[in-house]
Amino acid sequence: MRLISVLFLAGLPALYAQKSQVFYFPKPTEPAPYRAPMKPIVRLADLKARHKGDANWSETVVADYYNHVSVISAAPGSKVPLHLHADSPEYWFIEQGQIRFEIDDPPGQPHTIDAQKGSLVFAPERMLHSLEVTSNEPAIRVEVTLREASPIFPVKPSEAEAGKRFIPATVWTYPNPDDVPNPGGKPDRLYFNIPEMLKAQTKRSWSDLAIMRNRAHANIICGFASDLKHKPGDRGHFHDFPETWIVMQGEQQFTIEGLPPFVGHEGDIAYAPSTRWHLPVPYGEADSCRLAMTPFPDGNHLYDPPAGK
Repeated sequence: MRLISVLFLAGLPALYAQKSQVFYFPKPTEPAPYRAPMKPIVRLADLKARHKGDANWSETVVADYYNHVSVISAAPGSKVPLHLHADSPEYWFIEQGQIRFEIDDPPGQPHTIDAQKGSLVFAPERMLHSLEVTSNEPAIRVEVTLREASPIFPVKPSEAEAGKRFIPATVWTYPNPDDVPNPGGKPDRLYFNIPEMLKAQTKRSWSDLAIMRNRAHANIICGFASDLKHKPGDRGHFHDFPETWIVMQGEQQFTIEGLPPFVGHEGDIAYAPSTRWHLPVPYGEADSCRLAMTPFPDGNHLYDPPAGK
């Protein structure tokens, strides 16, 4: 049996990196199963083909213990009225079309964001937000919230979902004082345009920690396959929580324990259950970006220890 090294994420101060030690993890002898609706890979092309001719459709692709991830298509002019989530951030990756977001942060100071394909938009928990499709074609977005997040509306909607009814309730609308603070006390970043970020980059391989909250972590990771230094037997890492990826740009290869390696194309969504080894890397000749989504702001990654340890 191989030993497991509990390592901190690259980029942390050496003081912390030196604290990594070898421990023994009770890893299942068989890879953790995929439970519906989760799959190793959800192809955007397959979703679009399945709903060909429909402007409005939605499919849930992740509904695990932590997160709820849906791919949503909405016709031009479609709107989601002003609402908030009491204890969940919400964020979106735009796959197609253009969407105008209005997001309060701080409260009472709305920001208008015109997000196009390749954009990542973030609404912190307890902050009012709304959206409207402004393109002439249907807009497709990947929407991420916590598992049981419910929208709360300042104006009572005319209709409720089957089995539900709207009731009045008080709710705190100021920022969560116990949330993970932004580095240096900087304000939240609500908008990320991946094509523009790529143009501005001087490094071939880079990452940007876009979202870091108590129960939400999203990291933009970009690079070239030609820059990879392959190590024989490298299994990547695992952790005792699942991970979801969106291929934001180009192509990515995913090697997940128990499965043959597969390639995700732009707009595809990949998923690894808890405790499965996984190794996502750029693929092809062009620059490639993925959005890595986990439920913790600084979750431990477990690697094989160095040879001889």
